[in-house]
Amino acid sequence: MANLERWTRLGRWFMAAWALFGLPTAVSVIAAGFKPEYVAVTFGFVLWGAIWIWLWLRAIGRNHTAEVVGLIGITLILTTFTLIQPSPAGSLLVFSFIVAGVIFPFRRALWVLGGLTILQIALEVIRLTDLPSALNAIINSVLVGGVGIGARLLWQSYLELLAAREEIARLAVSEERLRFARDLHDLLGQSLAVLVLKSELVAKQLPSTTDESIRQELRDLARVARKSLNDVREAAAGYRRPSLSMEISSARSALRAAGIGLRVEDTLGRVAAEQDAVLAWCVREGVTNVLKHSGAEKCVLKLARENGNARLELIDDGRGAAALDGGGIGLIGLRERVELAGGKFDVKSESNGGLRLRVELPAGLPAPSELPVG
Repeated sequence: MANLERWTRLGRWFMAAWALFGLPTAVSVIAAGFKPEYVAVTFGFVLWGAIWIWLWLRAIGRNHTAEVVGLIGITLILTTFTLIQPSPAGSLLVFSFIVAGVIFPFRRALWVLGGLTILQIALEVIRLTDLPSALNAIINSVLVGGVGIGARLLWQSYLELLAAREEIARLAVSEERLRFARDLHDLLGQSLAVLVLKSELVAKQLPSTTDESIRQELRDLARVARKSLNDVREAAAGYRRPSLSMEISSARSALRAAGIGLRVEDTLGRVAAEQDAVLAWCVREGVTNVLKHSGAEKCVLKLARENGNARLELIDDGRGAAALDGGGIGLIGLRERVELAGGKFDVKSESNGGLRLRVELPAGLPAPSELPVG
């Protein structure tokens, strides 16, 4: 992340330095004579440079309203420059094309660039620019606007790649925790269970004349071993049991990296640990299905209480039943897990496309409003 911040800062300063491209125009305006209108334009040039530098150092990527205001401001100033600059060749509007390509999403950027192109054509006609020079200026502006769009898409892809790397690292840690929990349970669990049985067996086989303190020591040994065995099992279960809140956070990161929007509507409140784990598995498997098969652009996760039960719905706008991919082995396993917990599981296509996964479980704990007061 430190490298990302450093490169972002350098990129902002590099783009801010593009204000120097306006110097030749300022020089040509001043060289044409210190007429009042030229002095005003020179002041406007300074204002444009200040807005341009402010846009890249403070507004771009941080405040969309400020981005739009800045774009409008430099477009007005550059339109004035284009109308009265002494040389009719070229157009400073190319700077507006750059900003528009960078600050707007792809489709909206195309519309804004189209409007700027029409404005530049009108300016070239007003100034009676010769056709080759006008075409050169317009093509240059449009292509530079396309470069701005490409830079935005490239930067978004880079950020998504970083998010995907972080998610892969998190999943690797999670997988290592699962392996550790499994090995811990298999190695220590079996040894402690044998120790409990052996100590109890020795205590039973001692002669009746044996000192009672020795029997007590054996009982204490069995008790400590049994407690240690329970601790190991609880620790392993804690490592292996997913958390609903963690799975929602992971789902948000994974879907964002895949370019899929996620909206969470959570009014569920508290549930028992067992139900929380099952719901977490539902989120994990449902989101995996969305990522692998759905082709969706967005999905909605709803968590709520219904008739005292915990209800989960995951809805996407993808390909519908085709997303099950011939049966959906993961979803079949999830159905078994939900039904084993006493819940209801249902997956079906929506009438307008997409898939709806619905799970209902006994909540185990009352909703906060149902808890006794005092």
